[in-house]
Amino acid sequence: MRFIQDPERRQGMGMGRGPGQGRGQGMMGGGMGHMGDKDHMVDMETIHSLFDNVKSIKRTVRKRPDGFESITESTDPKVAAMLQGHVMAMKGRLEKGMWIRRGDPLFRALFDNADKITVELKTTPKGIRVIEMSKDPYVIKLLHLHSEAVSGFIKDGPAGMAKMHPVPPPPKDAKPQPKPGRGR
Repeated sequence: MRFIQDPERRQGMGMGRGPGQGRGQGMMGGGMGHMGDKDHMVDMETIHSLFDNVKSIKRTVRKRPDGFESITESTDPKVAAMLQGHVMAMKGRLEKGMWIRRGDPLFRALFDNADKITVELKTTPKGIRVIEMSKDPYVIKLLHLHSEAVSGFIKDGPAGMAKMHPVPPPPKDAKPQPKPGRGR
């Protein structure tokens, strides 16, 4: 499968949604793609394009007692728009329980605890400012690990896509969280 790496040739990049170019109906037919998740293929194309453009991305992160604040930007306007659209799409996925990176323990733990995470976004002229917060001490650890993982993706580029991110075990008194459903 070939992903379109040239942002000039990609449609719908403004909000991380829209038709891909030359993608056909997707692996599951009917354009639904990943287990009935119609946005999964577009989100993955955006992720691959961002990985291919990491040299033009600058990210700063400030850990906070309740999570982290990051500013991720690019001087390339197309990459800046992809960053904005990607982060907005990922916030939507978290809110709807629409998994991404299902096999990565860190991302699974983040989705398992989505109801304990607050995300604030503000676009900047060159990208986006993100604040991720929680009141739960364990989830705050996960947020700190998430900020490190995303910074690692930018540092490592395409080679970082396959990396898995271990998580600390949840506290012994933690109650099991309901698993996010498909299409919620």
